[in-house]
Amino acid sequence: MEQQHDYERRSMVHSKKNVVQKSYLRLSNHIRTVFQRMWKGASYGALLMTMFLIFSIGFDFHTGLGKGIDILIFSLLSVLGTLVIFYIVKLFVKYLVKLPVFFIAALAVSVGLIIYTLDQFKSLENILPLAYLVAGIGLVIGGFLGYPIVHGMKRPSSIFMLAFGTLITAIFFYWLFTPGITEERLHVEQQTLSPVSENPSLPGKYDIKTFTYGSGTDKHREVFGEKVDVQTTSVNGSALIGDWSKLREMFWGFTDTNLPINGRVWMPDGEGKFPLVLMVHGNHKMEDFSDEGYRYLGELLASRGFITVSVDENFLNSSWSGSLGGDINGRAWMLLSHLKEIEKLSTKKQAPFYEKVDFENIALTGHSRGGQAAILAAKFNKLERYPNNAYKRFDFQYNIKSVIAIAPTDYHTIADRKIELNDVNYLILHGSYDSDLSEFEGDRQFNGITLTGRKNIMKAALYVDRANHGQFNTTWGDNDTYFPFTLLLNKKPLLDGKEQRQIAKTYVSGFLEATLHDDSSFVPMFEDYRYALEWLPSTTYINKYEDPSYHIFSDFEEDVDVSTASSPYLNMDAEGLLQWYEGELEFRRNKVRDNHGVFLKWDHAYSKNGSYTLSFKKLLENPYSFNKNSALTFTAGNVSDEEEVVMDFSIVATSENGESASVQISDVMSMHPVLPIQHTKTKFYEEARFGDPTEPVLQTFNIPMTTFMDQNSSFQPEKLTSIRFKFDESERGKLFLDHIGVNRR
Repeated sequence: MEQQHDYERRSMVHSKKNVVQKSYLRLSNHIRTVFQRMWKGASYGALLMTMFLIFSIGFDFHTGLGKGIDILIFSLLSVLGTLVIFYIVKLFVKYLVKLPVFFIAALAVSVGLIIYTLDQFKSLENILPLAYLVAGIGLVIGGFLGYPIVHGMKRPSSIFMLAFGTLITAIFFYWLFTPGITEERLHVEQQTLSPVSENPSLPGKYDIKTFTYGSGTDKHREVFGEKVDVQTTSVNGSALIGDWSKLREMFWGFTDTNLPINGRVWMPDGEGKFPLVLMVHGNHKMEDFSDEGYRYLGELLASRGFITVSVDENFLNSSWSGSLGGDINGRAWMLLSHLKEIEKLSTKKQAPFYEKVDFENIALTGHSRGGQAAILAAKFNKLERYPNNAYKRFDFQYNIKSVIAIAPTDYHTIADRKIELNDVNYLILHGSYDSDLSEFEGDRQFNGITLTGRKNIMKAALYVDRANHGQFNTTWGDNDTYFPFTLLLNKKPLLDGKEQRQIAKTYVSGFLEATLHDDSSFVPMFEDYRYALEWLPSTTYINKYEDPSYHIFSDFEEDVDVSTASSPYLNMDAEGLLQWYEGELEFRRNKVRDNHGVFLKWDHAYSKNGSYTLSFKKLLENPYSFNKNSALTFTAGNVSDEEEVVMDFSIVATSENGESASVQISDVMSMHPVLPIQHTKTKFYEEARFGDPTEPVLQTFNIPMTTFMDQNSSFQPEKLTSIRFKFDESERGKLFLDHIGVNRR
């Protein structure tokens, strides 16, 4: 009886399965039949709709040949163009389907996953050429090496294929692991000027004390954990920081509501109070700690009388587990939180900061995102509330006198506005071979610092050829990106890491000596880098400079009229030039640079009398007037189309008595050449990722009036009536000119 029931149950289940299978077959057959009856009509429909779209454009397209001709042109384009492309694609698909399914699947998976993987690190438009290159190399190598596997090794063709495939593989991996290439390019020697100060990169007179302060609970570093010297409180940064993930919390053991205040300190061992310098790293893998990488600066500065702190903000860095929102705001606010904590510690007798800190002389130094965080911290320092969320109150108001930015970012805005600041000493260093920030973004921030003339301050920029991004930090090294992209970097032209850090030591230390120790003997090296060449490695340098003694009467920001200047008492004119126009200087990838000037292009094949003249409608008055102790100042850049152009020209100054004096620019300072940069070893990736091969960078020129007077003693600078840039030396070239004025130092 039981066996009969079991048989009936099995029969019922089997019957139900048959019903489902039959229903599925009927449905699939019905769909297949419908598709077979529709696919051809659908295909024609898609083609006809495409033709209709192209044809309809012709009704509102005007060639000037008449409406009938316009419609005829687009009729032909719509029909013939669509059909030609259709049959090309049809032919391609016809042969594609004949390829092995395994091959098509492997190719699709390979290209798809390569694009997806690379897209996690760089934007899609930047990585597509690289993705196709990598997949193509894999196809070629695999094809040659796979041939003998299929056909056996006994055939001569198999041996040839194996040998050739091995050769290609060897060449590829040799290319992949070699440092790169160095292209020959024009080099212009500059005269080394005798230093007027001591070498700021040399150790000073103080012995050094080192210690750390921190939470005492750090999970990964003993110096901020159980072996910390000074314990600090945590702070709540959740109002400025977002997207703190559970994985980040698991790694660090805290959230953005209790951020630790950790720092490595190098302190002069001596009596008295010392200026305070905070240094902060930029974005890097948070698991690879960055704060130790500035020891070389900490030790040097402490020996020269500066309390120096390397601030730990590794917990704000990126990770495989994700990035943070608002990290620049958080980095800036954390710097100020360190100042507040140090101020509190300086009142405690048992703390090493006790009565050691000169809070009237503070500097903030940052690298990469830390560079932008440093200037933003100086901005936050003056505010009472957080601009992006005003319920967050600020209570800082420290005397931050100087900000130093090393290869800074400049993408961040505050309340949808650029970061602008008045009257703060500002220094920026940037390398031409920076493969992380391949554009001189900090130059835009340089222009955002306004000198009102109320304080004796300065702003300076130094652009260093062959310096990269990472070697300013010993932890980061010469890899400006993550593996495997590092294998594509062209590292051969780079300065040695010690050489690059020698530049940082010289300029960071010298700037702090000038602005925090008030030693004016260091100022000339920022106005003219040639005063520091004796202490620097051999490469090309370009620098900009400004202080309150600079009075600019033409910055080209006023309007689109090429005949006017910032001053209403000035007229501009040109003659014999191929091009004369005002416009914006561009970065390598055409980003907004906020720097307008005049472009002047000449060619002696067109005219040997090319010139650009500034004429004064009336004699200049203070503070714009010249005297024998003043200098003509301007910034200029070589923007020639040809890299090998050696640029030289004359400047003719004329006074009211009709007397003129001419000075050749190369007798004052040689114009730097165009600097072509190749960041990677393959041009398939270079243009897509980095844009143009060159980027214009401006040099500040100062021509003393005494130089003109030496040429003609009758020339009267007090009664200057015109300044003429005369392009009579180089046969051809293109110049960008900006910030013309008087330096009344």
